[in-house]
Amino acid sequence: MNLTLGKEIAVSTSYIKSNPAVPIYKGEETFDNLFGMIYHIEIGFYEGNDEKVKEYIIIDFKEYELSSQDKEGLIVKAKEYCETKNIDLESKGEIFLLDNEEAESFVEKLFDNMKFIRGLTTKRG
Repeated sequence: MNLTLGKEIAVSTSYIKSNPAVPIYKGEETFDNLFGMIYHIEIGFYEGNDEKVKEYIIIDFKEYELSSQDKEGLIVKAKEYCETKNIDLESKGEIFLLDNEEAESFVEKLFDNMKFIRGLTTKRG
């Protein structure tokens, strides 16, 4: 296979915003019952002259494997969250159900990039 680099394509992101994480509990709201977390990230971008926003809902669950019933339950809770935030899943939002390691890695990389983009990177001791 012969790979080549193409010409640069301008990409314009007007902002990246993370909203507070929302815990999902299985039963009472206690640490021991923490079942998952919802991460809500908004990315603003330009399409022509119009600014648009894409909203990503990432569900980080704590168990290694989930039953189909548990997966569906997490998706239902994420959809409820979207309703409370007026997120239109048909046109401007997406829900991702990721395993714990994938979600943590993705969110960590995104937040690190946000710090870098905003010039907020600090020296770690």
